[in-house]
Amino acid sequence: PRPAAAAAAAAAALTALALASSPRPAAPFLQGPPTAAVPPRLPPGGGRWVYPLRSSSVPEEVEVDVAIVGAGIGGLCAGAILNTLYGKKVGIYEAHYLAGGCAHAFEREGPRDGRTGERGKTFTFDSGPTIVLGCSGRPYNPLRQVLNAVGRGDEVDWIRYGGWGMVERPGRGDGQGGERRWRVELGPGPFEEGPLAEYGGPAAAREFRELRELSLELVEGAVAIPAMAMRAGPAALVPLLRYFRELVGLIRLGPELTTGTFGPYMDGPRYVVTDPWLRDWLDALAFSLSGLPASRTSAAAMAYVLYDLHREGAALDYPRGGMGSIIDSLVAAVGQGGNGSGVHLRREVQSIDTDEEGRRFVGLTLKNGTRVRARDGIVCNVPVWSVAALIKNPRAREALNGGVAPSAEGAVPRQTWKVPDGGGRGGTRSEIRTVRPEP
Repeated sequence: PRPAAAAAAAAAALTALALASSPRPAAPFLQGPPTAAVPPRLPPGGGRWVYPLRSSSVPEEVEVDVAIVGAGIGGLCAGAILNTLYGKKVGIYEAHYLAGGCAHAFEREGPRDGRTGERGKTFTFDSGPTIVLGCSGRPYNPLRQVLNAVGRGDEVDWIRYGGWGMVERPGRGDGQGGERRWRVELGPGPFEEGPLAEYGGPAAAREFRELRELSLELVEGAVAIPAMAMRAGPAALVPLLRYFRELVGLIRLGPELTTGTFGPYMDGPRYVVTDPWLRDWLDALAFSLSGLPASRTSAAAMAYVLYDLHREGAALDYPRGGMGSIIDSLVAAVGQGGNGSGVHLRREVQSIDTDEEGRRFVGLTLKNGTRVRARDGIVCNVPVWSVAALIKNPRAREALNGGVAPSAEGAVPRQTWKVPDGGGRGGTRSEIRTVRPEP
């Protein structure tokens, strides 16, 4: 299982490319192409949503308020919010035949009974994360906040778990340096008194306590300020004023700590973890969150997990029926109401289109030739390293790269996971730049 941190859920995956400059009244949303909306249906006896495929492959012109690239969990959350809370006509375009991106689920039927001829049992498989934090009880993570906001919070039945098993050095036999099996128990005490004391020792226990106490400075704001209170634009501070004390605390830490990696807490200057076993455990946690070592994983995500796993009442959550049940609820939220919004599967995006000057994103071109015009803007939910290939206008790529053509000799990218020479303990610190280009 891959535990998914609350801070990493849902909307954090989104890259908002552009918004139209002129405000307009709320309007309905779309479910093409090529024609009218066809809602998904449940197969007999339950199971995954079945999305009717449209037979027409004739290119056409479609207009929506907001076009979303990718039906991953982030794109679905964005679409559900825009459709339900803002009355927008949203079109989500996905190349895969299933919604959910890395969090999609799929089914396979077992063999028929050789004696009776009855059909075999149907098994559901998760393709990505299988356990989440913060969905069955407060403080709710951003994903549960989105489900609540769009009226789907009670649809998912959450199964709570109190821990999971770990295997170190599998297949190496018993004894010193061999295979080791132990259980991660949630809540205050069991981890420190169990595996941490047994395998790490007193020094590791002391470092763990100090690290948790120090990283709480990142958690207080994340727990107290719901993700749904965060906004972009000139009025961003207004909904945050009710959380003024926590907001001041986060501002005091500065953007390097609040939006950067956990490196300063692993390798200094905030703290240095020296115990090898504790470093390995933190790297294992981080890998389940981001696929990266702890020093290169989001500081907010790491701090939240260290807090949430060991608090009173801590539990891991798993949705009954698999992660696909979350996706089903989000897909339904995208299509609910009379806005005409919808998720369009097997509709691969060929390009994200801009005006001639590359100053404004105006729509999408799909691989089947369909042009999607986006009146208000575009949300891109594809991996950041795939965005450049979708933006064909070199002027737009240059604007997004801080005014420097990405292909220019000596150009420095605004965001990179490249490890700088000599940077950090063992060369594991990341270099991340996220300075927005001037309008």
